[in-house]
Amino acid sequence: MQKIMIADASAKQLADFAELLGIDGVDYRLGKAKIEEKMRAIMYDKDYIELPGEEPPIQRIEPPAAENKRRMATIMIPNQDRAGGTEPVPVAVNGRQLFIPRQSAQTIPWEYMHALDNAKKFVYETDENGTLKPNPAEVHEYPFSLLREDPAPDVEKVA
Repeated sequence: MQKIMIADASAKQLADFAELLGIDGVDYRLGKAKIEEKMRAIMYDKDYIELPGEEPPIQRIEPPAAENKRRMATIMIPNQDRAGGTEPVPVAVNGRQLFIPRQSAQTIPWEYMHALDNAKKFVYETDENGTLKPNPAEVHEYPFSLLREDPAPDVEKVA
């Protein structure tokens, strides 16, 4: 609390204190004399007012910069000769989707590269008569080149 002599207080400070006292209809535009008169009317007989001190400015504390502990991979997905073959490739991991642009090296979290590696389809070949051959080939849905991969993190073995 900050003690201010009534003679030295501004009309704004007096109005704020009158509000703390519970006096209704007090505005700093009434002037110091009218506000002092209203304060005396409720038997305020001290020659000073107490106002809450100004709060110190709040300092923002920056969180420590997180080290990039996430395993990353750099890949390149080429364009394909099919519908949508030039559009970015959508890959989702645990409900979070990422669109990976084609024809350029992209550094992405390793788990997205792993999901892309697991996205495979079966391709059936036909013979000269147009009948399907019995053993299909398993190929990537979106072929990609792995340019760089972070090493696997060290995991302690529990005995």
